[in-house]
This record gives sequence, structure tokens and C-alpha cells, in this order.
Amino acid sequence: MLDILLLFAAGMTLGVLAGLVPGLHPNTLLVIIVSLFWLSGETNPLGALTLVVSMSVSNAIVNFIPSIFFGAPEPDSCLSVLPGHRLLMEGMGYEALFLTVAGGVGAMLLTLAAFPFLLWSIPFIYSGIHAYMTWLLLLVLALLLWQEKRGMLLKSLAVFLISGGAGFMLLSAMSSEQVLFPAFSGLFGISLSLGSIMQSASLPPQKKIRRIECRWMKGALAGWLAGLFVGILPGIGPAQAGVLASRAVRGNERDFLVSLGGISTSNIVFTFIALHVLGKTRSGAAWALSEILGGITAGEVYFMLLIATLSCFLSSIITLRLGSGFLKAVERMDYRKMNLGVVVVVFSLVALLSGLSGVMIMSLTALMGLSCAYLGVKKMYMMGFLLLPTMLYYSGLAVPALVLLGL
Repeated sequence: MLDILLLFAAGMTLGVLAGLVPGLHPNTLLVIIVSLFWLSGETNPLGALTLVVSMSVSNAIVNFIPSIFFGAPEPDSCLSVLPGHRLLMEGMGYEALFLTVAGGVGAMLLTLAAFPFLLWSIPFIYSGIHAYMTWLLLLVLALLLWQEKRGMLLKSLAVFLISGGAGFMLLSAMSSEQVLFPAFSGLFGISLSLGSIMQSASLPPQKKIRRIECRWMKGALAGWLAGLFVGILPGIGPAQAGVLASRAVRGNERDFLVSLGGISTSNIVFTFIALHVLGKTRSGAAWALSEILGGITAGEVYFMLLIATLSCFLSSIITLRLGSGFLKAVERMDYRKMNLGVVVVVFSLVALLSGLSGVMIMSLTALMGLSCAYLGVKKMYMMGFLLLPTMLYYSGLAVPALVLLGL
């Protein structure tokens, strides 16, 4: 029992650390954890579950802090930069963070309520949706474009196709680990900070939450369902699921933030369930458990759910406490200097972790992000960077497209 408690504390600490430091992806830590278990020669199944699950769930909740307050997103939380930054600039940054936490807790509660049904239904959902994923993503894109005014429709479609083409070529030539951090730092982080610097934006006084005007359970349900797709289907990530959820909440930015929190938390839990039910690894955390344990038994999946629930509630409290402290610190800073500092820090991290190729990718995508802002196009359309490659992958057109491009 003492070993379990110590591993739980270690997992929570690592998850919080990875969530707060942009570029420190939990998968990097998971590789180290797997190596340590291999070197030890002894495996405690419950201990391994405790460490990996607590780290993954806590990271899923905490990583919204840098994306909302500093515009330094991971791919899993990049969409929160859009409505999160708008609320921050309206003096409601803490509310934005609170909404993502509410989404994570709501998704966890829905998972607990539906857990017996999920064990039975996931194989049917997996086989039923897999073949129609391209059409589902096309439908969502069409519905998003349908809402645009005539003058913006072609611009939005052009941004989607240009960013999608860049994403397809880069992801075809390089691994996702090399591409995603610098790309999303440029699309959603650096471009946002540079835009604020050029406009000499200032951060308004932040308000305390008095009442949340949001049907948070609707957003949590949308995020939970989208997280289910992410957890069981290959090639679908939280960013793609966020676009699906955006249509479900119909542009309500508060509901959207709730849904993003729900996606982040439910996604990681569903990948563990998928490892047990389907024998598939849909995340770095699930891969780590498969390497250490070979799989998850029926008894272990219930233990996993217990650890995930405890991690979710504890990391929610930690996130709100840390968020409050970060926000007080941000309020005392010169906002222009803070954005300049964010640019320097993110640039340094990309150079350190991804090298010259990462800097070039970040520079290219930052120009795309600035162009998107100049045209007045919603930044969500830059998710074409992942959506278009996903569509081509599911439709079977990826190889012909590569041949056509000579890649």
C-alpha cells in the first residue's frame, strides 16, 4: 500500500510538471518509466498502473494552464488558446481555466456512470465508425464553412487547405514528434504572442468567478463523446476531436472550453479501456502499460478507473490553485514584455527539442497564423494541419497524394 501511495504521488508530480512546461511531453517521461521498469527486472502491475495513470490524467488537466495564460499549447490543448485567450483578454482567464477543469471532471463522472456499458459497446463503436470517419470529418468541415459569410467562406477554405497541405507534407516526411510541437507553437502560440506585441495589447484586471453562465454538462457530454472517438480510433487526436465538439456546442466558447477539458480527460481514460477491450494502444500511456504489463486484465481496468478518478479530482484542485497563482503573477507583469518572454522561451524550447528543422517549421506556421489573423479567419481552420492528413489517411488517398506530390 505504501508503494502504491508513493507511486501515486510520483505520478501526480510528473504529470503536473509535464503539464506546466511546454514541450515536455508526457510521452518522453513514459519512455524513461518503461526503461526503469525493464532495468529493475521486477514488475508490480498495480504499481505500474498507478504511476502511468496518475501521471497521464493529471497532465491532461494541468496542461491547459500554459495554453490559456501564456499561449504556449501542446497539440492536445491547442484549441483552448482561441476562446481561452479571448476570455483572458476580457478579464476572465480564471473562468476559462475553471471551465476546462469542469469539463474534465464532468467527463470523468460520465465515464464512471457508463463504465459497464462501455466495456460491452466499444468493440461495436470501433467497427461501426471506423469506416465512416472521413465522411464525418468532411461533414463537420462543411457545417463549419456553412456558417461563414460569403466573403469569408473562400478565405476560410483556403486557410484550411493551405495549412492541411503543409501538415500533410511535413507529417509524411517527418515523425509527428518532430513536427507537432514546433508546428502548433507557431500556429497558435508564437503567432498569438507576436500579434499581441504588434498591437501593444494590455491585459485587463482579472475578475473573480461569481457565477458560471454555462451549461457545463452539455459541453462535458460533447467532449466525452469526442474523447471516445480519440481513445479508440487510430489517427484521431484531441485536436481533431475538438473540431467535432465545436460543432456540437455550436460556437459557444464557454461550452467549447468545457468540451476541450472533457476530451483531454476522457481521451486518456478511453485509451486504457481500449487497451483492455480491443488490445490496441492509442496513446503513449497505453503503449507504456502494454510494454510493462503486456495488457490490462479485467481486475486491473477497474483499479485503473479508481486511480484515474482520484487523479482527476486531485489534479483539478491543484490546477485551480496553480492557475490562481499564475494569474496573480501575470497581472503584475507588463503584458507586452510577457508576450516577448513567451516568444523567447518557446523559441528556445523548440530549438532545444526539435533543432533547426523545428525552428523552420515553427517559423513557417507562425507566418500562417499571422496571415490567418490578418485575413480575419477563425484560427480553428488552421486545424486543417491535422484534419486534412487524417481525412486522406482514412479515405485511402494518402499514398496517391504522396505519389502526385512526388514525395
